Amino acid sequence: MTTHAGPVVPTAVFFPRTAVGTAHALVLAPVTPGWDGGAFFTPVVRTLVGAGLRVTVADTLALWDEEVTSLAGLAARWREVLPTFGPVDVLCGNALGGAVAQALLPDIDPATAALLVSGPARSDTALAGRLGAIADLAAAGRPAAALDLLSRRILPQGRTPDTGGVPAPATEPDPRTAPATETDADPATDTEAGRRLAGGLRLLRDIDLTDAVRAHPGPLLQIVGGRSQLVTRRHTAAASHHVVHVVPRAGMRPHFDQPAEVSARVEALLREKGLR
Repeated sequence: MTTHAGPVVPTAVFFPRTAVGTAHALVLAPVTPGWDGGAFFTPVVRTLVGAGLRVTVADTLALWDEEVTSLAGLAARWREVLPTFGPVDVLCGNALGGAVAQALLPDIDPATAALLVSGPARSDTALAGRLGAIADLAAAGRPAAALDLLSRRILPQGRTPDTGGVPAPATEPDPRTAPATETDADPATDTEAGRRLAGGLRLLRDIDLTDAVRAHPGPLLQIVGGRSQLVTRRHTAAASHHVVHVVPRAGMRPHFDQPAEVSARVEALLREKGLR
């Protein structure tokens, strides 16, 4: 694996152990407080690399700034730089990255396979409200509280964080009264984390990529958790030749909750594409 900050976006590139072939997977990252070098997708990257693909993981939010106020605006910026990554056989995305990937489907080779993990094609009031609560905490200068709420929403429904058996609160924290827990944080890092969380999560409100997804003639696999508190099956879109797979016991990160099941589905997609 090599990590570098390219001229446009930070990327992490993972190579198969055997000689590098021609197959290439491009992964667009979810909303993270900072670039994590692709750690968010480790189980899937391992499966892709194991199948002999070169995998490039990119920081989706690197092309975002305050002038971008919609997913369409972010997708437009990605549309401009997409050719710099070279040919892509599998376009992947997780959460926000999955939404951007779906917005880009009309602009890629029709035969390209799409792999989406908890990547919404459309939002609704419930999803917008839960993401908005996290974004509001971040925008109010409480990034640690926002991350805490996000970490609980990522878990499967009914599972609580390791808090000594104390259940997570049933209601969203109020950004005006959330306790101060960031006293030891670096102010610069704190500010950037809050900026990314607030800006990135708000892009997922009021989206509907149904037409773009259903018009994609290539293989497409969308994986969501059956116990997800955020992106669920109702937030997906698919044509008749696409596959939406629900992982029963998983939350927003099914690739970590049930890695073997997700890996098997990814391998099936690669076989369909002729890469296995």
